[in-house]
Parts: sequence; C-alpha cells; structure tokens
Amino acid sequence: MFSSLGIAIKALFSHKMRTFLASLGILIGIASVIVMVAIGKGSQKEVMDVIAGMGENLITVNAGEMKRRGGRLRLTGNVTTLTVRDANRIMEEIGEVESVAPFEEKRMTAKFGNASAETSIAGSTFDFHSIRSYHLKSGEFFSERDEKTANRVAIIGMTAVKNLFGEEDPLGQVIKVHFIPFQIIGVFEPKGVDTNGLDQDDLVLIPLSTYLRRIVNQTFVTRIFVKASSRENIAKASEKIRELLRENHKLTDDRNDDFTLISQLDLEELKKETTEMFTKLIVGVAGISLLVGGIGILAVMLISVKERTREIGIRRAVGATRRDIVRQFLYESLIIGFLGGGMGVALGVGLTLGLTLWGEWTLILDSNSIWTASWACAGIGVLFGVFPAIKASKLDPMEALTTE
Repeated sequence: MFSSLGIAIKALFSHKMRTFLASLGILIGIASVIVMVAIGKGSQKEVMDVIAGMGENLITVNAGEMKRRGGRLRLTGNVTTLTVRDANRIMEEIGEVESVAPFEEKRMTAKFGNASAETSIAGSTFDFHSIRSYHLKSGEFFSERDEKTANRVAIIGMTAVKNLFGEEDPLGQVIKVHFIPFQIIGVFEPKGVDTNGLDQDDLVLIPLSTYLRRIVNQTFVTRIFVKASSRENIAKASEKIRELLRENHKLTDDRNDDFTLISQLDLEELKKETTEMFTKLIVGVAGISLLVGGIGILAVMLISVKERTREIGIRRAVGATRRDIVRQFLYESLIIGFLGGGMGVALGVGLTLGLTLWGEWTLILDSNSIWTASWACAGIGVLFGVFPAIKASKLDPMEALTTE
C-alpha cells in the first residue's frame, strides 16, 4: 500500500505542471461552489432582513386579490369592502392581535415653494410606525388627537425630503397636496426598499382621517396592517382575521374572500423558496466546472498510463499485483483531486471572506459547502481514476516490457 502511494506521489511530482493543470478544473469548480453558496446564503439573509424590517409579526390584509405580476404583488380589481370598522373589530375581538393600523396611499404631487415631486401620500393611524418599524429621525409622530380632529400634519420619508427640500431642514415647513397645506412635524429614518423593490422612504404620511376626508373623499381603505402578539400566534391570528372579515363582509360559504391575507411567515417562505432555487441553479452551473475537472483528471491519467506502459510492465515483472497497479493510479487521481480541492477550498474561503470584509456584498460562508466540496474531491478522484487504473492493471507484463 505504502509503496504504491510513494510511487504515485513521485510520479505526480515529476510532472508538476501537468499535475497542476489536471487539478485546475477541480480548483475552479470547488471555489465556485463555495462562493456561489455564500452568495445565495447572503442573498437569503438580506431578503429576510428586509422582511423583518417591514414589521415584526406582521400580517397584511389587502382589499381584493393579490397577484404577482412582473415580480411584484399587485391588487387586482377595485374592492371597496375593507373599512376602518374592520380594523377596529380586529383589534377589539382577536386576542392574538397586539395592534392594528388601517392604511391608504396614492401617488400624488407634493409641492414646497417652487419645488414639486411625485411621491406616495399615505394615511394611517398612530400605531402605523410601531407596526411597520418606521422610526423617527427627528420631530414627532402625530397624536391620536390629530387623528380625531383630522389635523393637517405630516411625517416625511428621506427620499421625499431630498426631492422636495434638498439639503434644507423640512421640520416646521409646509407642503401642499391638492392645494391643501400640511405642516411637517417629523422625519422618518431611512428604511430602504421593501420585498417588491419599492422605496419605503418615498413617503409622506398624514393622519388617516385627514387623508380620507380631505384628500380622497372615501370611506374604505385598501390595506390594514396587523401586528400579532408573537410569532407563534401569526397563523392563529390570520385564521381568526379571515373568519371575522368574512362575517363582517357577509360572505357565504360559496363565495371567495374579497381580501387577501399575507403574513410575515408567508413572505419568508416565498422568498426562501426563490433564493434556494437561485442558489441551486448557480451551484449547478458551478458544478459543471467539477465535471470538466474530472474529465481533465481522466485525460491526464489515460495519458500517464500510455506513457508509463514500460514502467507498469517492470513493476508487474518484479512482483506487483494488479491490485497494486490499481492502487497506484487511484492514489494518483485521488491526490490530484485533493490537491485541486484543497486549493479550491482555500481560494473559495479566501474570496468569500475578502468580498465580505472589503466589498459591498453580503456573503455567508457555509460550512456544509466546504464539507461537500471535500467529499466531492474524493468522489471525483475515484470516479475518474477507476477506468485508467483498471486499464493499467490489465496490461500484459510481457507486452508492456517490449513497448517502446
């Protein structure tokens, strides 16, 4: 065993360049798999962070049916059955609910002096900022009194601040929406984009009563944000909300819901499936490099058998068995596999850590991908080394000795 291993090592290191080139495909494949898995895991974490940032234990009730179009969830039809009364009943009658905020928004033009910009003008209640995890950078949130008296006050997001005020402090300033003046009493901290890629900072929020009476003149809302009392209660709260709304809207058993419930758990599951599919796809592409690397090992070993026919004949003549020859060439292919694999793991881990520390990417090193890569090295070494090893062992000693 040890003589076969020693001969294999000596043979490989007598052709260093060929050995390195044979292991290059494995090196690239293993490094690619590790980096691609890290990218996939990082992307999944970023998506989960965005979902968590939208609100803790969040359940969103949308009027009508939500369908995915162009990668985004969109309302279909014009449903006017969702009301503030529904939100109040959810809060009062469902014990698993901590807080509720009815919500309505529309893209409109806001004006400040000579500047104007299209932004999302939205109306909601006092609990909106805690349910949706909107935090104030400066100023204050409107009060319950502002809601009851339909005061013309507003809190503004950072994108809307840049578009309307530039570098000027917006606090205390007055903007106009539909010729109605609103005083800015607060500025939200930046939140970034949501799961649909929409800018959550391009927002001007006013009391819901003000919005419904003075801006759109309607009694219904298109969305209700609900915060469950705990993550464990999300599913139970969702089911109770569905039953309550069906009763409120007088929907018989044979009629479909006129609303759509989307919980934080639903979003996490949907995005997790998407990112996992993406990860599998890119890992599959990277795995092609491993196949190419294995074919490289096969080619090198077949050439090696051809070149060393006389050496094999001498070994057989002095007592080496077929098993010894098989071992020798299997050891050679395994060494090539582990050499490429070891360098590939080092390169993959190095690239992942380097991009994480000095790049803007979010990459998460996955220990399972490293172990899988290590086993892949052994598997490829054996798989693509078996045929050349068996071919070498079957050479007739007399014919091998007479080969030039």
